[in-house]
Amino acid sequence: MKKQNTILSRIGVLLALIIVIVIMTALTGGKFMTFNNIMNVFRQTPMIALMGVGELCVILLGGIDLSVGAALAFSTCVAGIAYTAGCQNSFILILICLVCGALFGACNGLLLTKLHLPHPFIATLGTKNIYRGLALLITGAAAVPFAADTVSGVKFLGSVSIGGKFPVSMIFVVIVFVIMHIFLSRTALGRKIYSFGGNSEAARLAGVNTDRVQVICYALSGFFCACAGIIYMGRLNSAVPLAYLEGDSDAIASCIIGGASFLGGKGNVWGTLVGAFMIAIIRNGCDLMGISSDLQQIVIGAIIIGAVAVDVFRSRADAKAKRLAVAQANAEAK
Repeated sequence: MKKQNTILSRIGVLLALIIVIVIMTALTGGKFMTFNNIMNVFRQTPMIALMGVGELCVILLGGIDLSVGAALAFSTCVAGIAYTAGCQNSFILILICLVCGALFGACNGLLLTKLHLPHPFIATLGTKNIYRGLALLITGAAAVPFAADTVSGVKFLGSVSIGGKFPVSMIFVVIVFVIMHIFLSRTALGRKIYSFGGNSEAARLAGVNTDRVQVICYALSGFFCACAGIIYMGRLNSAVPLAYLEGDSDAIASCIIGGASFLGGKGNVWGTLVGAFMIAIIRNGCDLMGISSDLQQIVIGAIIIGAVAVDVFRSRADAKAKRLAVAQANAEAK
């Protein structure tokens, strides 16, 4: 029964994506389904997808990370400052960005496990403001541009396309998602993440180091924010302190649309990828129709509320089914 529900959930997510594509094609008069526009969607999706897969690790715990957009901005700005200080080696700049992202994420986990803050909402809301403020502070609230003939590695990941069409960043996303699928579904740590989200107290009693699991998941969230930041830098050829202000909502929405539950223990990377595509498609379609970014935020917000509502109804239905199954088993035992 559980396997059937999982299959139906995945089909439902894909069906929703197809419906959104059909709607956008109809509303844009066919402009959406052109080859060049589809390639634009592939260029827009990677940052959402990478931030989403990091957010998924946290949501699987039953937590949340509101600092993902700020972590992206801060980690890229640290790399930008290193560039202005004389470091023009792409590998070193990418390494600085990734290490910073992972450390910033780990700090969120440490706030929860060592300071025992009551909820991840509080911890990550605080660090969101800290990271964004630090990004503005170290850059003087101005973008840090890269020279046209430097940091070719960053530009390769962010702006190069195969055959001048298919973005390298999308290939990178597919590789990352395959690795994360294996990590979450085939490794002991991945199973511990799901067990923590399903019942943290039971996981602790079973010998799972719950503090370690939390720190690792938040570190992964920060790490993938940095990955998204590298693509962002490569596309704009600069580090921007106000980069991706809507990143928090996009990352959370991609997970929830993809079937993850705020209650924890439920979700998968492929659903998150579908959710990321849906967010990118909606934004792209709105741009084609000339809808302002303000109205787009309203649409995304409504989608998040709708996805959470579906999750709540689904959880209630599952809980009701479990109660009925237990009652039936007790009745049969008598």
